Amino acid sequence: MRASLLAMFVAAASIAAAPVVAASTAPAPSADDGSWFASGGRTRIEFNPDALRRFDLAIERVDGALDRVEGVPGLRYDASEFAALAASDLQFNHHGAALSGIGGGALRHAGGLVLRHRGESFDLRGFALRASADTRLGLDLVDAQGRAWFTADHAHYGFEGDGDARDVFAMRHMNLRLAPRLAALLGARPGAVVGGLDLHASTSAVPALAPAGGVCNAPWPGPGNPAGISMIYGATTWTGWSDSVYVKRDSGDCTPSSTSCRIVVNADSTLRNSGATAVAWYEKFNRNQPGAEGVPQPPYANDQHPYLIWNLYRVDSAGRIRQIGASGVKHAFYTVNFACTDPGCGPGHVIYPQCEDTYSNYNNDGSTYLGPRSEIVPHTAVWGRCGSVYDANCDGVNDDGSGAQDLFQYRMLVDESDLLPPKSTGARYYLEYWYVVRDDDAIYDSMAYREVAFTKSDLGTTPPSAAWDVDLVGDVPAGADYHDGPALNHWLSPAVALVNAVNTELATPLGRVRVAVRVRAAGSGHWRYEFALANFDYAHAQVDPAHPTEPNLQLDANHGFVRFSVPLAAGTTVSDLRFDDADLDGGNDWSVATTTNAVTWSAPSGANSLDWGMLYHFEFVSTAPPADMDLGLVGTATTSEGELPYVVPIRFGDTIFVDGYDWIE
Repeated sequence: MRASLLAMFVAAASIAAAPVVAASTAPAPSADDGSWFASGGRTRIEFNPDALRRFDLAIERVDGALDRVEGVPGLRYDASEFAALAASDLQFNHHGAALSGIGGGALRHAGGLVLRHRGESFDLRGFALRASADTRLGLDLVDAQGRAWFTADHAHYGFEGDGDARDVFAMRHMNLRLAPRLAALLGARPGAVVGGLDLHASTSAVPALAPAGGVCNAPWPGPGNPAGISMIYGATTWTGWSDSVYVKRDSGDCTPSSTSCRIVVNADSTLRNSGATAVAWYEKFNRNQPGAEGVPQPPYANDQHPYLIWNLYRVDSAGRIRQIGASGVKHAFYTVNFACTDPGCGPGHVIYPQCEDTYSNYNNDGSTYLGPRSEIVPHTAVWGRCGSVYDANCDGVNDDGSGAQDLFQYRMLVDESDLLPPKSTGARYYLEYWYVVRDDDAIYDSMAYREVAFTKSDLGTTPPSAAWDVDLVGDVPAGADYHDGPALNHWLSPAVALVNAVNTELATPLGRVRVAVRVRAAGSGHWRYEFALANFDYAHAQVDPAHPTEPNLQLDANHGFVRFSVPLAAGTTVSDLRFDDADLDGGNDWSVATTTNAVTWSAPSGANSLDWGMLYHFEFVSTAPPADMDLGLVGTATTSEGELPYVVPIRFGDTIFVDGYDWIE
């Protein structure tokens, strides 16, 4: 049963589901099963300094670290790396090329940390990593007496090494959570995410590469055979803990009475290749292609990979939908290829049909992988690498210190005023995430949303401070309130015929937008018209003539719609005009003009266009009842194309016209 929101005290998130017990879905033993043994190597522990601050948990000392970076709240994680002892080993069970579980043994380490909480110390020097009893692919971090203090999950795993050696087994980018023992001492809920963990251990096992035949030799996407990535709910045994949503940090000025503090929200994400093609998953600059670093990769002769974004929406007590948060772009870079139909499909940089992959919230919070949405042409999923935050001088080399420059940049920032009364009274909140994938013609399959709830807790500190938590809603049983598709479809379903309401798609050569319209009686012979415009992957991308093609593509500009117009019948009057964008800056709101034949909203010159991945809400009250109307969307002006009006014919009344929308140049 979902825990009471008021009882949750979580450092970086509220976790709605307990860890999944693995034994029930482990594959049956077969000739493909076996074990690898790993010893030595190194382990890197990273703490989110904002989570440590919330719990009043401090790093008292660090002994024997191979590498050490001191954390700074809001700026960087606290990282310490320790050597593992060659005299200890840990067993990893596999099914073909895929990890199927963690067996016996423990990987012990030289050195370690001492943590302190309000005068009490916890000695983790000589710590070890061993299998987590409650998860199939999880690790417990235990002290020298074997007591578990942390647990790690959502691993990226695989073999690394130079050339064909591949003699290092790694489990990377894992969520680091409070184990029950430490959570009880801190007054926190078990499973609170406080950082991340990376393990690299030596092994003599060298698994065979993917076989030449079978699913692992699947074709690349092409005409009539598109990519088929779909979001799934990660309540699977291999991720360890169920996927959830998290508050990672706040702006440092949250108090019990504050109203303008800002919080960072993100999520775990799990996906499946539900199509029949292989999908490229190469890291930026191809840094980890053994023997082919930086070499263009098939099928696009570049470092093509998907991009993850996430958004937050509020539906208020009056039923209006408003976007209140938008992330930057998370560049994907690796797939574990779990649960494949072919056991030979190992992890790497191509996800094969019917294989699954996951990203931890710790990984989705990594500054190295985060950039702005403006660098992506969403309809083609092409990245403008040249001049980007990763390659400012366009030399094809990843710049030092590239990506986000602190722990707030390119994250999804939410103002607490959007989560407090009066805005929150009677409101509901929805987190949406989406993988943008090249050659994917079914983009709604790669989106998902779920309802969440936010609470603010007084930490009882001096000076006064408070922290925000987020919880999944309706998650009993696990995944019950997880929905495919965009959150807009929850506000107004395109699959259900309603009177005076429609959610329809406008498809153009430059991308897709959905126009959801709802008309309700407002009394005294008036009607309230609401329009939610969700721009999924429409963009005018202006290309630098000196860098017009991949892999050296450079984007000079990349914007969406700048005008929205609703025609009016003769003699119609309108009032109560309203515009809602995704920020609290009234200075960049769209202006509105009313003539005898139209209501038109326009973006400020050169600012606040309705860009891809964003939703704007428009509204007015009219004396005219619903009737046929053409809704005009005007694209950004460019030197070569001019303004492009897009028209969506919509019929209200007993019949809803949901097809036949046109694109007009």
